[in-house]
Amino acid sequence: MSTCEICGTQIMDHGENIYVEGNLIKVCKSCSIRGKPSKTQPDIQRKPAMRPRKIEKLDRITFDDSSIIINNFSEVIRNSRMAKGLSHEQLGLLIKERASLLRKIESGSLKPDEVLSRKLERFFRINLYTEVDSSDSE
Repeated sequence: MSTCEICGTQIMDHGENIYVEGNLIKVCKSCSIRGKPSKTQPDIQRKPAMRPRKIEKLDRITFDDSSIIINNFSEVIRNSRMAKGLSHEQLGLLIKERASLLRKIESGSLKPDEVLSRKLERFFRINLYTEVDSSDSE
């Protein structure tokens, strides 16, 4: 004899197997209404495990050692901005950068990264990078 796994009473006959929350349990006839009969329970198919997607490397702009930023970049940028008669805010809106970042670059406290310096070069039609001779470093 076995006991009902829900109410704990003794099962006199063979009892019934039902699924409750996906688990197969043996219960008495009065508790069998609380689950799905085992004969009608469809086979549970598991979804294949999610594999992490392969991350494609994006083409990033890399700094080339053959060119470096000029020493007086802040003066060149400031003079170009003043020649066009633009404020920091106006220039920031035009090239989609923050005005505070442009102020720091013009003061010389921050060097522009390659993306920003290329934006400034294109907008003002100036050169902020100079070529380095590799024979000097040897």
